[in-house]
Amino acid sequence: MKVLGIETSATTGGFAVIDGDRLLGETVADITGRHVEKGVTMIAEVLDSAGIMVGDLDGVAVSLGPGSFTGLRVGLAIAKGMSFGRGMSIVGVPTLDCIAESLSSHDGFVVPVRDARRGEIYFSIYSVEGCSVTRTGDYLALPPGRVITAINDLPAGRRVMLSGDALLRYGEELRTGLGAGVDFAPEEMWAARPSVVASMGALLLEQGESGDLDAIEPMYVRPSEAERQAAKPVDDGVT
Repeated sequence: MKVLGIETSATTGGFAVIDGDRLLGETVADITGRHVEKGVTMIAEVLDSAGIMVGDLDGVAVSLGPGSFTGLRVGLAIAKGMSFGRGMSIVGVPTLDCIAESLSSHDGFVVPVRDARRGEIYFSIYSVEGCSVTRTGDYLALPPGRVITAINDLPAGRRVMLSGDALLRYGEELRTGLGAGVDFAPEEMWAARPSVVASMGALLLEQGESGDLDAIEPMYVRPSEAERQAAKPVDDGVT
């Protein structure tokens, strides 16, 4: 099964094409600015490097977040456009799942941590045994102190590995709060890889889990700033 993977949940985005368990092509670059135009150009480049055409694809997998509101909307718009225009299957993959899957060689707990701004961290907790990754909790956005509490409440005796860009801002606080039982993944593994998005998406498609174009949406975890502002009570000046 040939699947295009789309990962645009951060300022650095990428696209990959797989065929079964073979990676045919992958490209990653800064996608800020002209998001859609850059994305379309990068897709054309990765398909060309893979030696295939859009019509050869069996499906498209897109990273759903949490992450950049703008990036997620752009990635999903591209994926939906390709699915609608070409009649191909589409499936969404949670970004934290992709980061965790990249660390399947770690035996213990894996916790992807992404900077959610406003003093919070996007995270979820995964148990890894024999290269099998299983999510054990919800996708959350919490302050660092509550992330530390959630991790410290895990069963003792298994090492914990953290991975994600929240380590840039909160790494020292997390390490201090978690102590000697925590490891940080290498920085090159902090971001979700488009090839992993494609691989996880292909597995879902093989299981018959193709998404609905109208129903598939980004996974924001918490409201966007626009939604937060809209939800604020209006001061009409009446006392």
